[in-house]
Amino acid sequence: GKVHLCQYYCITGSRLWTDFERERRDEMNDSQWAGMEECQAGDTIGMLMNLVEGTLTVYKDNRRLGVMKAGLSGPYCWYVSLINC
Repeated sequence: GKVHLCQYYCITGSRLWTDFERERRDEMNDSQWAGMEECQAGDTIGMLMNLVEGTLTVYKDNRRLGVMKAGLSGPYCWYVSLINC
């Protein structure tokens, strides 16, 4: 797969991903995914990257929400972005 960025957006539960070949930012937004669920202050979010299967799975409060993105391969760099709402 050619996914260079995949982000979970806690406020809405949506995702954002890109292969950096798209021309506009709004084309990066593929927000709907099975299991998407917003989170609130105090929730614990976990992410599991399965390098064999090429999937990124999201957990909320130790409960599996689902596979947020499949078809992943290659090197990855983790990042976290925190905001105060």
